[in-house]
Amino acid sequence: MEALVYTFLLVSTLGIIFFAIFFREPPKVPTKKSNFN
Repeated sequence: MEALVYTFLLVSTLGIIFFAIFFREPPKVPTKKSNFN
């Protein structure tokens, strides 16, 4: 049970950090169409 709890905390923490960075600034990965233009 402890492994599941630590895994959930780790995933939730990484998820919060990811969404915070993602919504703070637009994604820097351009699409193939805009890259060739």
